[in-house]
Amino acid sequence: MNNWDALATAAGASRRLNRCLAGTRLGDEEINEIAAVLDKLVDRFVAGSQRDKLDDMMTRPHLAAIYNGKHTPLDLSPGDEIEFDPFSIAGGVFHPSSIGLKFFKESDDSVMAFTSVDPMFAGPPERVHGGIQALIVDEVMGALNRMRGRQAFTAYLNVNYRAPAPLNVDLRFRAWVDKIEGRKIFLKATGQESNKTFMDADGLFIAREDQTPDTN
Repeated sequence: MNNWDALATAAGASRRLNRCLAGTRLGDEEINEIAAVLDKLVDRFVAGSQRDKLDDMMTRPHLAAIYNGKHTPLDLSPGDEIEFDPFSIAGGVFHPSSIGLKFFKESDDSVMAFTSVDPMFAGPPERVHGGIQALIVDEVMGALNRMRGRQAFTAYLNVNYRAPAPLNVDLRFRAWVDKIEGRKIFLKATGQESNKTFMDADGLFIAREDQTPDTN
């Protein structure tokens, strides 16, 4: 792949189409037209070589560093945006079905994230699917680890659903470090709409064995 900008443009167009199909009333003739065009495109391009996500991520210098075991905290000021995983379904600009989450540094030990969830990710009518909420909060915690220069993997994630999470409104997520015990990183998170908390969570992440021990 020569130009990630081209993929970002194509992924953005795909997201628009996904949302159109999921949330727009169309006639059968229009839907059949969309299907015919998509089938023709897929038949043309499906024979391309298989992409590998790790290979893709290794083209991004800050991701390559952390995947090579380096402790590389991101040099950001509070309020700066974090590029966590540009290929992910939660916030990846290169993902054709990305939810659209954006991450920001709040402090050295906490991050904020924002999105408005499209109805294509609904569970019950008018509510964000509970599994989507879990995906989002796992990603927010992952962005916190990445900001702090840690590659760590989810050991457990406990999500408490306190109230419905509405669709098509601005949602705010926050994650912060609770405590650290060796390679064990304990994190907490909340999800809010306005000032109403609709979920909270706690998670345990295990840092890579070959990374410098965390001193916090």
